[in-house]
Amino acid sequence: MKILYLFPHPDDESFGPGGIINQQIRQGHEVSLVTFTKGGATKMRHKLGLSIKEMGEVRHKEMKNVQHTLGIHHMTILDYEDGALSKINPLKLQEEAGKWIHYYNAEIVITYPIHGGSGHHDHIALHMAVKQLFYASRSDFSHWQRLAFFTLPDTGDPMFMEKGIPRVTWTKKDDIDVICQLEEEDIEAMKKALLCYETYQEMIETTNVIERIGNKTHFELADEYHPQVLSSLTQGIDIKV
Repeated sequence: MKILYLFPHPDDESFGPGGIINQQIRQGHEVSLVTFTKGGATKMRHKLGLSIKEMGEVRHKEMKNVQHTLGIHHMTILDYEDGALSKINPLKLQEEAGKWIHYYNAEIVITYPIHGGSGHHDHIALHMAVKQLFYASRSDFSHWQRLAFFTLPDTGDPMFMEKGIPRVTWTKKDDIDVICQLEEEDIEAMKKALLCYETYQEMIETTNVIERIGNKTHFELADEYHPQVLSSLTQGIDIKV
């Protein structure tokens, strides 16, 4: 099948989905990736003494290494302002997303869920735009069969942390529709993809993303109900490998 990942930033594809991307490619699916920004506004640029533009170019190069490492078939890196997707007219984001869904003839589209994984406003803005496009204009995309949201199961910790600060709540167990079991080679591929982001190693270690993902990748599905949790993103739809 033709699978398209739509994310705001370089590293979003490796910060969790890297293992399942590797697995999907191994299984013979055609995987494409579009990021809406070059990710130049990351705070890591200050430690490196780089401007937003310079940092964006560094991350662009790192992401090209990820493409080679995972074997991603097609990749497009757009240049919207990093950290400002929530300020863009959502209709513009929908139009941009729709253009690439058409371009890559995507049958399965994957982006972030409503919580954005980290609460990042860019993640949430893109989620809303793609979801609205799916519900309002799905009939315009004869090839588009499924919209999925890459997620993590919620920890169940209290809603409010120290000093009353609310935490980001991930997806409730009952709202997870797909759990994909990763093989060891997929986990190793995710690790190698993360290593491509040489400028982001401190953040990778701080977030413990490899441990959080473990050997499973979780997804929500839009506008679908299944009595049992699915074991792959292609399960239950016509497979055209």
